[in-house]
Amino acid sequence: MYAVALYETARDKGKIGEAHQGLQTIYGAWQDKAFRDFFTSPRVPRDTKIKGMDAALKGHVTEEVLNFVKVLIQKGREPQFDNIVEAFGMYRDQAENRVHAWVEAGSPFNEAEKDALKERLSAASGGKEVIMHYEDKPDLLGGARVRLGDKLMDNTLRTRLNHLAIALEK
Repeated sequence: MYAVALYETARDKGKIGEAHQGLQTIYGAWQDKAFRDFFTSPRVPRDTKIKGMDAALKGHVTEEVLNFVKVLIQKGREPQFDNIVEAFGMYRDQAENRVHAWVEAGSPFNEAEKDALKERLSAASGGKEVIMHYEDKPDLLGGARVRLGDKLMDNTLRTRLNHLAIALEK
């Protein structure tokens, strides 16, 4: 609900990218325990939080994002901030016809192989732009594991060997 409200406000003002960047800036600070404790603590008065956020964020994020953070504080929704950031990103990706793919490779892919995989994943997702998150994982022994949305394709040598071991035990 909050993510939708911010997304629609940013969309109407043509500031979706700036809003996303502002949320990411705050999310970076969210990773710091002291910041997160201050932001989410019920013991810190809301007025103190609002003044602190205003001082820390003014000029670093858009006015829409700053006002959004203030609303979260006023409504006592600060602990859901990380979920709101994730939801905002999903709405943005959906609106911009984009999908994320996580790829773990048992042996390194060269750029041509990454590009070819990206094209196949785009076709499999109905022509959406694919943002690929690639990681070399030598412990997979070869092949690749790909997660695209709620689909998981595992063609790693480790998985095939595990299946073979199970089949031999029977």
